[in-house]
Amino acid sequence: MTVGLFLLMRALIDIGPVVFEEAPPDLEVVMNFEVADADIRTTTVMPEPEPVEPPPAVRTTPVDRAVPTETDTMANYEVPAIETPTLSTSEVNIRRDGDPTPVVRINPAYPTNLAQRGIEGQCDMIFDILPNGTTANVRALSCSNRGFERASVSAIQRWRYNPQVRNGQPITYQGARTQLLYSLDG
Repeated sequence: MTVGLFLLMRALIDIGPVVFEEAPPDLEVVMNFEVADADIRTTTVMPEPEPVEPPPAVRTTPVDRAVPTETDTMANYEVPAIETPTLSTSEVNIRRDGDPTPVVRINPAYPTNLAQRGIEGQCDMIFDILPNGTTANVRALSCSNRGFERASVSAIQRWRYNPQVRNGQPITYQGARTQLLYSLDG
């Protein structure tokens, strides 16, 4: 059976005897090294582009609600004012214990494609504040659009805080929360 299938397949693809045609005579290649005169001064007038209406003005509003995690015993602790005493060169700056406070907050960039389509929304975000004041583990709890989520994460990663202080030492603050609102003015 196998041999029969093999012979049948061979007969189906057989194209007969191969006949080669005569090779064409050798081709001669001529190279011209002289530069032909060309009118280089021709210009094309480009039409003036149509004016494009700019996208509507955007406004993003961060709403900070720093909330400690369940393991933090200071969940209902009110943030005390941080005193910054005037120091001489011999004094040491000692911060009082307290929750982190924002130093640099960069508003997220409104995603262009969402602004053009007139889409507004919000993102609830959670992140940690490290002892050096930078943010880490930035993630969205809920966002009305994936584009807002990317913009929010990117902005919060650039935020800076005075870190949480306990017993005079900066510590990691886990579970800081904020809500970023994306709205179009117009």
